[in-house]
Amino acid sequence: MKTPVSALPFAITLACSITAISAPVYASLNEKLSSAIKQSAVSAQFRYRLEHVKQDNTLEDAIASTLRSRLTVNTGKFDNFSAMVQLDNVSVLGNDNYNSTFNGKTNYSVVADPKGTDINQALLSYQNSQGTSFSAGRQLVNHANQRFLGGVGWRQNEQTLDGYRLQHSFSQSVDVELGHYYNVNRIFGPKGAAADQHGSFNTLTTHWQASTGHKFLAFAYDFEFDNWAIRSSRTLGIDYQGKLAALPQLSWHLSLAQQDDAHNASQAFSHNYHRISLIWTMPGVTVQAGQERLAGDGQSAFQTPLATLHAFSGFADMFLNTPDNGLRDNWLEAKTKLNGVALSLAYHRFDSDLGSEKYGDEWNASAGYNLNSQLSGMLKLAHYNADSFAVDTTKVWLMLNYQL
Repeated sequence: MKTPVSALPFAITLACSITAISAPVYASLNEKLSSAIKQSAVSAQFRYRLEHVKQDNTLEDAIASTLRSRLTVNTGKFDNFSAMVQLDNVSVLGNDNYNSTFNGKTNYSVVADPKGTDINQALLSYQNSQGTSFSAGRQLVNHANQRFLGGVGWRQNEQTLDGYRLQHSFSQSVDVELGHYYNVNRIFGPKGAAADQHGSFNTLTTHWQASTGHKFLAFAYDFEFDNWAIRSSRTLGIDYQGKLAALPQLSWHLSLAQQDDAHNASQAFSHNYHRISLIWTMPGVTVQAGQERLAGDGQSAFQTPLATLHAFSGFADMFLNTPDNGLRDNWLEAKTKLNGVALSLAYHRFDSDLGSEKYGDEWNASAGYNLNSQLSGMLKLAHYNADSFAVDTTKVWLMLNYQL
């Protein structure tokens, strides 16, 4: 479209002004742009996983052979601004003899790794030298041990959030993070009704390193789901990790929280949560014992819908939704390293919080090995023995990870 005649004098004057006064500015911008381009980085990662699921029910055994290919582009800083784009593709290698939650193969056990291509992350970030950073866009958000908010990194399609995050360090010992997100890109995507959860999700965390060996976290999560009202809630809590200088082999982790209904929640509730563990580090082996309680009253229970759930309550993922009678998970775990192989063995006993119902127990084991700086492998097993909840379930994983 041609420029209107009436605008020509203004356009000519503006062009002349820019030419006359901005040559040094252009030179500075070019230098900064050149530096940002030189600092930019492109990386690729490939993660292959073979997952087998066998359950004591009418479902057929599932075998999922999937490959996640990830391309990540990080720009250098330009006046404290930078950007990142991450593209993921999940492909099925061979037959998809499993229920991906989207492929319609409901006669098989579930392996929640649908195939597809999507933008995992795409964000613009700002960071200054005063300890303030801000990010906007689609981003991975992992809080603490990810019990309340995490990226579900175990699944091939990661969970990311669309929104805004502000972080500030007041000192070397205190930092605060505020987040507002309006969409959750769940692991069941990128397509289908379960791929996204829209709503208003507000987060607040404050970290305080009180002294050497004593770290505190206060957190608040206000979740309003547009189409999942039963999970709309408000959660407040504290987390403490500590150890004594006189006994450095022993450390502990304590977390307490309260969750109440909020916004459009379809029922009223108020539930408590606690997690306590003791970790004893000995030469060659680390032993951990603990209990996690998610309270329930028979009508509802404490829920963590945006957590990295695979990291809690056993690898078999039997308790992704807390039963209405609540959950008590008592566990014992040992970790060691033998000839470069990282080994772990854990036992879980699951019971109800309300009453004395015995849900079942579970054994978990894993072995991981780094062949070199780029290639690593893992073998992982889970066996859940059902008493009154769900059915006997065995899962086996073989995973290879290659980083370019």
